Amino acid sequence: MSGYRCADRGNHSRARSATLGPVLDERSGPRHARPTPPAVHRRGATAGGYVLLGVGYLLVSLWLQRRVLADPGGLLIGHVTADADMFAWWLNWFPFAVAHGENPLLSDWMHWPHGLNALWNTAVPLLAALLAPLTALAGSVTAFNAGIVLGPVVSGLLLVAALGPYVHATGVRGWVARGVAGALYAFSPFHLAHAIAGHLNLTWSVLPPLLLLLAHVLFGRGPLRRPWLVGGLTGLVLLGQLLLYTQNLAIGVIFLVLAAVVLALRFPGWVRAHLPGLVRAGAACVGVVAALGSYPLYLVLAGPNRPRAAIRNVHATGADLANVLVPTRLTAIRPAPAGADDDLAGHIGEQGGYIGVAMLALVVVAVLVVRSTTLRVVATVGALSWVASLGTGVVLSGSDTGVPLPWLAFAEVPLLSEIEPVRIQIVTTLCVAAVVAMWIDRMPLAPPAAGAGALVLTGFALLSWLPADEQEVRPAPVPEFFTDTAAVLGPADVVEIYPRITAAWDDGAQGLRWQAASGPGFHIRGGYFIASDPDDDVVLQSRWNRYQIGAQWVADGKNDPSDAYAAEAAGELRDLGITAVAMVPGQATGGGDEARVLEWTRRVTGDPGRYDGGVWLFRLPAAAPVG
Repeated sequence: MSGYRCADRGNHSRARSATLGPVLDERSGPRHARPTPPAVHRRGATAGGYVLLGVGYLLVSLWLQRRVLADPGGLLIGHVTADADMFAWWLNWFPFAVAHGENPLLSDWMHWPHGLNALWNTAVPLLAALLAPLTALAGSVTAFNAGIVLGPVVSGLLLVAALGPYVHATGVRGWVARGVAGALYAFSPFHLAHAIAGHLNLTWSVLPPLLLLLAHVLFGRGPLRRPWLVGGLTGLVLLGQLLLYTQNLAIGVIFLVLAAVVLALRFPGWVRAHLPGLVRAGAACVGVVAALGSYPLYLVLAGPNRPRAAIRNVHATGADLANVLVPTRLTAIRPAPAGADDDLAGHIGEQGGYIGVAMLALVVVAVLVVRSTTLRVVATVGALSWVASLGTGVVLSGSDTGVPLPWLAFAEVPLLSEIEPVRIQIVTTLCVAAVVAMWIDRMPLAPPAAGAGALVLTGFALLSWLPADEQEVRPAPVPEFFTDTAAVLGPADVVEIYPRITAAWDDGAQGLRWQAASGPGFHIRGGYFIASDPDDDVVLQSRWNRYQIGAQWVADGKNDPSDAYAAEAAGELRDLGITAVAMVPGQATGGGDEARVLEWTRRVTGDPGRYDGGVWLFRLPAAAPVG
């Protein structure tokens, strides 16, 4: 899309627009008139620029997450721990599976014996492979924290690289334009929101910048050159995203196609010239994905343990319309009335759609003032993505208005109906950052009054996205028992953990952290995941069983269950294949009478228990071993 500037005039403009070729830069004259620095010098300057920006982004990210530096292996970044514990479990699973000859994309160490399909969970296998050395050295909690710190840095740097063809200025102004845009993207309200929610996969928003760069190649001047190569590279990019987070893959492909449609509507003559090359590139892309990604695609489309019904209500996953002007506490400058963000739909981790009056004004001025079709196409795609992010209907300050929106068309489409529209905000964020880059690149600096106005507006817009110092950490304790279970537990064991593992945000999934710390050294029946089993089309967390029901009952101070019920609970645990119960005192989020839970566990298991390293372990002698 970078070749679509409309800076020329008259018949020359109309002739060139048919081929969408780049034109003269109105500020600096013909490109051949500019002196070209030596190639070695250019490469050195480019490398130096990326290093400088990378260090700068890393320092900002470390500052925002500096609280975790006190104990990166004992704290988890985020306001809550459930999703963080789930991501850390999968980061641990990948190197364990590879080292032990198991399939890294399937696992029955959680949700035993049915198992899990990694591509239907937030398993981030590509990221797990990249972080595997750190996981092996310092543990999966440390690896998770490192991933949250590095994700925005890598995403921002990729946007800096992707904007190379879109920013025409050389030297300092060009680097400023791209560097500012990269920072906006890296530390946008979207990334801040998902960092505090522990959404590791969404802090690595690497696909949108890569698709922006591919759009320049695919839809640039004249017929596409080397379409088979370009298509193959596109296929590799999409395959990489498939192994990172499938939902972002679907979103990225939808909006890449939408960008092509916008261009075709704007330049009908472009279609005939570009279509043959795009068809070849598309065939190459599909061929690469089909050849190299056949197994991951099989897991998504027809693999074992995938959910057989919708895992979420698509009508409840759109963004709140008010969020575009109402920031959360993660933004430093909050012009909205105090408490307005409390009324926004969803939780803080999905309230990353803030743009604000100042940034909106800058985008509108850029569209009106800068004569660049590229900029306007990017702004159009951004506007369309913002509408799509609102979901199937308009929700305003938490209230459903009943106004339908275009995303309703996807509500019943298989697979696409699983997309959470609110997460399309990443496309909007990318487009805003790209528009800002092209504005800084081309904004009028003369006459002085216009230049001063442009600089003031730009300054206000940039300040409006300044991150607040509000990122959080939560303790991630692991009882000593789980760091060395080899003497008492092994791979043939299936362990029932109390407190029960759930999807509850506050330490609901801490049992996953304990199991991961053990190696994993044992299987667990439940967990926190997305799957199915023979009884249910969708399962998201550990089921209640009679043992857990009884434990909750006595913890709440109610009468002791009968001997008959205790016997039924023991029989159910044996039928489920449980070989041991691990009770971890002091970790139940609801508190309760743990002494009575201890006695209840003894009644059910028939074992007085062994206390070691902060954990009570009880054996069930007649449980069937893992086959």
